[in-house]
Amino acid sequence: MNIFIDAGSYRGLYIKRFIASKYYTPDFNIFAFECNPVLSMLTYGLNVRIIRKAIWIYNGKIDFYISKKNPELVQGSSVYKSKITGNLDIENPFTVECIDFSEFLFDNIRENDNLIVKMNIEGAEYKVLEKCIEDNTITRIKKLFIQWHYNKIHLDIERHRQLVKQLENNVELYNGFGHLNPKR
Repeated sequence: MNIFIDAGSYRGLYIKRFIASKYYTPDFNIFAFECNPVLSMLTYGLNVRIIRKAIWIYNGKIDFYISKKNPELVQGSSVYKSKITGNLDIENPFTVECIDFSEFLFDNIRENDNLIVKMNIEGAEYKVLEKCIEDNTITRIKKLFIQWHYNKIHLDIERHRQLVKQLENNVELYNGFGHLNPKR
């Protein structure tokens, strides 16, 4: 089965880019994860399953911080109140549902599925991907397009480098989303 997960789908720009990219075929199942309550009315097109939960390391609820000035800014939301960009309103978090991404992969993705993940989850990628490695569900991901945020959450650069090295041993890893540009 062909599956595309947009982790941190915001307004769905990368779903559109994925559909126009060399990786897409019409048999892809597409999942959009976006928990920002300001964006809750957005739809991402036909045949896109929307999951309005934060990608995290357990199932339940978590505080979610958005920008004081412009709640719709993608860089203005995170599960980390210490994030240094986005002018987060740390005094008034939203409580959102969260999902254990590793468990989601285990329950929904088979080892032989062709899973492509675009991930832009504003700092949560470290704990989420470390748990996927620990649980050995990282092997379900074939291609990972990721935006790193170590410099926005004060993460030790060595921890970042170690995670990148571990990922490179398990998945086809792409920094950023340039490879998801439309076909030419």
